Amino acid sequence: MNEPQRTSTGSISEAIVAIPTLTQYGKLLGLCRRLLHEIEPRPSLSIRILILDNGGKLLEASEGRELAANNRVRIVIPPYNLGVAGSWNYFARTAGRCIISNDDVLFSQTSIHEFEDAANRNPDAVIIENDHPVGGFSTFLLNRPEKWMELGGFDELLNPAYFEDNDARIRLRLAGNPVRKVRLSNWHHDNSSTLNNSSEDYKRMHWCMYARNKAYYIKKWGGEPGNERYNQPFGK
Repeated sequence: MNEPQRTSTGSISEAIVAIPTLTQYGKLLGLCRRLLHEIEPRPSLSIRILILDNGGKLLEASEGRELAANNRVRIVIPPYNLGVAGSWNYFARTAGRCIISNDDVLFSQTSIHEFEDAANRNPDAVIIENDHPVGGFSTFLLNRPEKWMELGGFDELLNPAYFEDNDARIRLRLAGNPVRKVRLSNWHHDNSSTLNNSSEDYKRMHWCMYARNKAYYIKKWGGEPGNERYNQPFGK
């Protein structure tokens, strides 16, 4: 696991932020600019950003060219869209301990310090999510990636998106290490921005996949999120 770099006083000095993206390159650039350039009242962090470009077009766009010119940003283009769970597993394997974020959120170094403060209070926590009632996993700290991958990582059958966060929460709760939450003071989520800016064909496909993932989740856990009946996957 990549341990966070710390100063002589024990405070964190370096952090990795990992971001999967599909089409929202403008929002991605806004987030990266804020992370890399905003001046914070707490000690400044050295931030490295790992971008997984599931859309495959980022480097053709002006936003991608600006990001690629920054030596603290690395852009990886997979051979196909890995989906949300697959992207998160990729980050767990390659980046190790990191903050995983949507491309349509905004936060700054203050939030990274707040994640680290929560990790210091809960050192055994595998995952620490922000406390938004719906979008908790739109920005979360993968605090112990090696432990999570031992438990199987994120379920990539929940593809391309939806219910992978619910699945992670119930599995960690059953493993005796529930997901922890933290309040991020300057965090904002532009909810469903990718879907809202997509074609009608994409939206139809999206809701088809949503229905499929929901049916799979119910089969796996015996009920919708909040009404699960099984203590083991598929009731066995």
